[in-house]
Amino acid sequence: MGQVTIREVAKRAGVSITTVSRVLTGNAKNHMRPETEERVLQAIRELDYSPNKYARALKRQRTGVIGVLAPDISNPFFSRLLRGVENVAYRHDYLVLTCDAENSLEKENRYIELLIEERVEGVILISAAPRNEEAERLLRKGIHLVMADRRLENIEAPVVIADDFKAGYILTKYLLGLGYREIGFIQGPLNLSTARDRFRGFLRAMEEEGVEVHDRCFKEADYTFEGGYRAAQEILNGRLPQAIIAANDLMAIGAIRALEDNGFSVPQDIGIAGFDNIPLAALAKPRLTTIAIPAYEMGQEAMEMLMRNIT
Repeated sequence: MGQVTIREVAKRAGVSITTVSRVLTGNAKNHMRPETEERVLQAIRELDYSPNKYARALKRQRTGVIGVLAPDISNPFFSRLLRGVENVAYRHDYLVLTCDAENSLEKENRYIELLIEERVEGVILISAAPRNEEAERLLRKGIHLVMADRRLENIEAPVVIADDFKAGYILTKYLLGLGYREIGFIQGPLNLSTARDRFRGFLRAMEEEGVEVHDRCFKEADYTFEGGYRAAQEILNGRLPQAIIAANDLMAIGAIRALEDNGFSVPQDIGIAGFDNIPLAALAKPRLTTIAIPAYEMGQEAMEMLMRNIT
């Protein structure tokens, strides 16, 4: 059996298509008698009719759909942020289309094109790059845009971010307070604002304490477990620092694995710390020292901000 149409509902109820449409959109009052409305509802139930969402959306110029573009949903930080978005969207009766760019600007741009084609009402963008010219198309198409976790250099739009400079500063001060002086740093991609700000906070704390920094202990990686592992291996080629800060927890856990594979014990031989406070941090052995970044709350606020712009 094919899809039931509004015409078939009207025929079953013995009314016009316009009358059925008014019942479906909640505009029956003052347009028909209660028994007529009930007859239409009965026909809908009997035929198991489901309105065509996209046809209605074209008439209302609303789709009830928003898109979220994330760089890597395998990263628990972004999974928590997405959950915050989805929970708020659900309360507002919005559907969320989640797109995983896998840290590829090319893939991110393809998803932007698809979201435009899907007529989403808004997009929450966590870009894989510091600039994205394609993202400007969203604004030109009248699609509301909110950025989360990181800024785009070429876009003027609302943004929800943590104070990454302060987080880097506080975490470094904490390690210095424990007596560590030679501290290495596994940076995230320095073209991203989160990575730059966390590293700047580290440098400020070291400068205030009058502690010398050593470039040989600074390595750039890609915010993944594998990237942290490789960066720690490179640090091991020189003199081992007393501690290493990684710009996120996944890299910190990767660094722990690299150190253990080379016969070092954490924290006995070297201290390790990270950012984000993802659930894996509590499961790592030893338990990872980390500073919390409120991913879930950032997702909630980004969606609330988007809803304020849409409505």
